[in-house]
Amino acid sequence: MQVSIIIPTYNRVKDLDACLDSIINQILLPKEIMIVDDSDNDEIENLIEQREKEFKEKNMFLRYIRNEKEKSLTISRNTGVENTTGDIILFLDSDVILDEDYINEILKVYEEQKNALGVQGYITNSYTLSRIINNIRKLLFLDYFEKNKCRILPSTEPTYPNTIDNIISCEWISGSNQSYKKEIFEEFKFDEILKKYSFKEDMDFSYRIFKKYPDSLYMTPYAKLIHNVSQMGRVPKRELIYLKEIYRLYLFYKNINQTFKNNLIFLWSRVGYLIFNLSMRQQKRSLQLKYQIGAYRMCIKHLREIKEGSLDFFNRSLRG
Repeated sequence: MQVSIIIPTYNRVKDLDACLDSIINQILLPKEIMIVDDSDNDEIENLIEQREKEFKEKNMFLRYIRNEKEKSLTISRNTGVENTTGDIILFLDSDVILDEDYINEILKVYEEQKNALGVQGYITNSYTLSRIINNIRKLLFLDYFEKNKCRILPSTEPTYPNTIDNIISCEWISGSNQSYKKEIFEEFKFDEILKKYSFKEDMDFSYRIFKKYPDSLYMTPYAKLIHNVSQMGRVPKRELIYLKEIYRLYLFYKNINQTFKNNLIFLWSRVGYLIFNLSMRQQKRSLQLKYQIGAYRMCIKHLREIKEGSLDFFNRSLRG
């Protein structure tokens, strides 16, 4: 199977350069690498021009596309898919570093698990939580770690394995390193309602696949990578808080069964998130509270629009 890599990026030239180093040193090389650029300058394009020959010498096509539509991770991902030809589409964040056997180990899963539609590797440098904090987050239905599991909770929050013994079945795939069979894109697209940073676009896309095709998504501990979580290209704090709460509520109505229990869990998670974060943060607590409550108020004010998937009331503020 031939692999096409798609890397959306926004002003991360140094991170992307390091990521490309880890790709060119793979034991099993991809067919092509497509860079989809949302940047404000030409630094990414210049980097690709500098390194294009180096990749060509190893029989790989390093290609560049400027996203001319609108700054949005989901649009960049869909644009990349439309312009690649591999059997397996591997999306990477521009701030990841792959172990040299990463691609080889991903393809092994597709070969061994004939029903596999999507496969992800394992992030080795995930942040850690103490057992007490992890249990508190579990009680609040916030994201937390659990052994050998990768699930979506009714609150729309994910779990991620702090330990993984073998290849496991997943309910969602992380956006930092997500691969899919090309054929799945005939049926599924990334949701372009989610703009700019496109919070939880990875969860939304993979969870929709999981719901229709259970036991089709996998994680392998043998395809390792480091996710550096670059701060370049991140949205401002206030904007990020509003974006997260509005998009989270939209995805709750879109993807989670609307039972009384699930609605209660979602509300409990938002109250719990507010209390948990205010208790943990010592600095700028009042500002955090102001933004968080402001985001909740906007969600309540525009609840009907959010339920209907009409988010222009907020998204138009991201276009400036």
